[in-house]
Amino acid sequence: MRDIISQELELEPGELTETGHFIDEYDADSLSLITIIARIEKELGVLVPQDELPNMPNLTGVYQVMDKVAEETSGV
Repeated sequence: MRDIISQELELEPGELTETGHFIDEYDADSLSLITIIARIEKELGVLVPQDELPNMPNLTGVYQVMDKVAEETSGV
């Protein structure tokens, strides 16, 4: 996921920190955030509920939401 997000934000993967806020620190806009989510959904074959989007302001949030989605998908 780091690679997807780095590509969309036009960063090197090492520049993207776990807690760096996509909008405040990396100048992301709403379109780039939508594109990031769409790529993650496509590449991982999952659907991210829209109500989870506010919980994904940084890489840590993305990982947490994706863990939750994986658990719900697997029925755990």
